[in-house]
Amino acid sequence: MIKINGFEHVSWAASELEPGERTLALFGIKPTGFEEVHAQDVSANYFEGDGGVRFEIIRPLGPQSQLRKFLESRGSGLHHICLQVENLDDACAQITAAGWQLVGQTFSDSRGRHAFVHPKSTGGVLIGLIELHPHLKSAQ
Repeated sequence: MIKINGFEHVSWAASELEPGERTLALFGIKPTGFEEVHAQDVSANYFEGDGGVRFEIIRPLGPQSQLRKFLESRGSGLHHICLQVENLDDACAQITAAGWQLVGQTFSDSRGRHAFVHPKSTGGVLIGLIELHPHLKSAQ
């Protein structure tokens, strides 16, 4: 069984920041940061509300971004949910041992190391996994 430490965030795919930012503000979910995640060819704006509710709005950076293709076929909306795992390598090994498929390679951003579980394996939901960087683990 994969050890889950908690719910990390909901990821919202969009071409424009403003509609999502306005929606999140209505619920008191405020901006907390921004970064470009070149390994995924996206920009990510981070938001947090009371009770540890976290969202990110991701937008494509380049013309070849996989997210751009996602938006062209599906439009703006839910991209993935992300769970915090204790050990990303172990989680990925358990997923593949179960015959499930991962999407792409693991990558890192300012919060930790990530992997994605293919929606064909999960019944239609793209699930992100993150192992937080050590300094963030100790802050929780």
